[in-house]
Amino acid sequence: MRPLLTSLIVALLSACSDNARLLDASVDLPLPPVDAPIEEPAVDAPDALAVDAADAPSLVGESPARTFGATVDDGGVTFRVWAPGAMSAQVSGDFGDHELLSEDGGVFAARVAGARAGQGYRFVLRRGDQTLSRVDPRARATSDGGAVVLDPATYRWRTPRFTPPARREAVIYELHVGSFAPQPGARHGTFADVTARLDALADLGVNVIELMPVNEFGGAAWGYNPKLWLAANAAYGPPDELRRLVDEAHARGIAVLLDVVYNHYDGWARAPMRCFDGDCADGGAGVYFFSDGRYRNTPWGPRPDFARSEVASLLLDGVATWLDEYRVDGFRWDSVSNIRAIDGMGEVPGGRDLLLRANALSRRLRPGALLIAEDLKGWGGITQSPPAGLGFDSQWDGFVYDVSNALAVSSDDARSLAAVRSAMLGRYNNDPFQRVIGTENHDTVGNGGARLPQRIDGADPGSFAARKRSMLAAALMFTAPGVPMLFMGQEHLERGTFASAPAPLDWSREAGFSRVRAFYRELIRARRNLDGATPGLLGANVSVIHFHEANKVIAVRRWDRGGDDVVVIANLRNRAYARYDVGLPAGGTWNVRLDSDDPRWSEDFRGRAAGTVTALAQPYDGLGFTGPIALGPWSVVVLSRR
Repeated sequence: MRPLLTSLIVALLSACSDNARLLDASVDLPLPPVDAPIEEPAVDAPDALAVDAADAPSLVGESPARTFGATVDDGGVTFRVWAPGAMSAQVSGDFGDHELLSEDGGVFAARVAGARAGQGYRFVLRRGDQTLSRVDPRARATSDGGAVVLDPATYRWRTPRFTPPARREAVIYELHVGSFAPQPGARHGTFADVTARLDALADLGVNVIELMPVNEFGGAAWGYNPKLWLAANAAYGPPDELRRLVDEAHARGIAVLLDVVYNHYDGWARAPMRCFDGDCADGGAGVYFFSDGRYRNTPWGPRPDFARSEVASLLLDGVATWLDEYRVDGFRWDSVSNIRAIDGMGEVPGGRDLLLRANALSRRLRPGALLIAEDLKGWGGITQSPPAGLGFDSQWDGFVYDVSNALAVSSDDARSLAAVRSAMLGRYNNDPFQRVIGTENHDTVGNGGARLPQRIDGADPGSFAARKRSMLAAALMFTAPGVPMLFMGQEHLERGTFASAPAPLDWSREAGFSRVRAFYRELIRARRNLDGATPGLLGANVSVIHFHEANKVIAVRRWDRGGDDVVVIANLRNRAYARYDVGLPAGGTWNVRLDSDDPRWSEDFRGRAAGTVTALAQPYDGLGFTGPIALGPWSVVVLSRR
């Protein structure tokens, strides 16, 4: 274990109760509610941003010699908690009751000889005439409403240290553990259920999975209501099952990212860290959260006090725990615009500093980590290197809205080809791989939204139009420069909406739409250049070589080093063309690498599985050659010279 983590890492065990859910915050204190309140130049895109740790003030807590939570040694466990409002404290657990000694800065600690991994415990804080029973804010696991002492050394890793794919080679698959693949009759899915489907994901071709929040949260929703930041959600299975999921994913060449929620805390008034030590002045949420009314609340719950060193240290310990003890490969940070600012406006004290420190820490512990921000304010500073920027690798992009909206509208005449062009050319800091692009994600298919096939044809999400236009959208995503991301089930045309308590994914559609899945598999092979025929799709360079708003046809050239061109022609109208001319950058024979109108993908498609296009020595679209292309309705054709 790295010396850097001496102040961070505590014990982990392999078993947690599936029934441990509520984590009652206290037994005596009445808690007040919290107010809710067009062409781009050639560029060599780096695969990762270099972040100098000197640009971040420090990497871990303010007192590296002191560990917090429960730390296992050979003969016992040391317990330490920060509770500045408490007058005294004890730890109570399966090992009995033990008084904690007062240390500097509102800290209480003691070593309990004979305590061991697997035992449950709670902190008991005394404040005046109040006695408060509290869950450890740094609990690594929970059971029966309390924390569990864990030992990280019990898991035996079967794969060596894993190197995540470079951004230009990454294909992300976002999934929700609770609804991805639960067993028949089960209330929700588990880490083990996801592990059981890794072979299918590897066969599809994805090389990164992004898990929606897996830390301890309340209920059976998406997970964006965190209760504990260092504990794996007991409902999803014991901590070792999450480790096994990461281990088995790495064995198949798949990186694992975690979605982390540090911009707010659970909105429930009795969540375990609210009013933790009994100090809830002026209706605030307690010592871990802002008391200043300007920063106190978000629409979803109280905002952690990033400017307070003890709070920042807790959040950074969470980053370190997932990277070191679970070997995850990076993070997707939820709502960065509410960490650095208030919905992107102004500045939240300590927010920028926390992000810089977390990213620097992540790169120290996990060289090559993929660090993704959801900010959605169009600010390039998210992915600039410090000190000017925050040092993320990529950020979620508006591509998802531009492309899905263009394909969802019923009238061909109403489609915005200009929006599609903008989406294909988008980039931050002259680097298109600083953006994560998609046509569905949990926000667009939830929050009152719906799956793209459902938006296209609400009466029949499997209709010709729904299949054609959703597959066209996917083809645009995989041929645009950026980091493509699928949302679970998209590959078999999952329908409906993603509810706050989501229904299980309908895996029966995998067989019913096996040809559509094969299309997605072929797209991913082309995107990753797995057959060596489409190297231009790995490059950062893009230009629009044909744009016809009336015809709703756009052609895009992609290339990396030159001589590796890929040309993508998209027809956004329900009209077939036996011949449609576009300009080509070179003469000779071009190979049809993919046609979304190919009958392989559906019996009612009329395109071609393969073939060639011979460039005519006639200038067109400002280029030296003309390509006569057969285009199906609502279709994409991909050409390359390899």
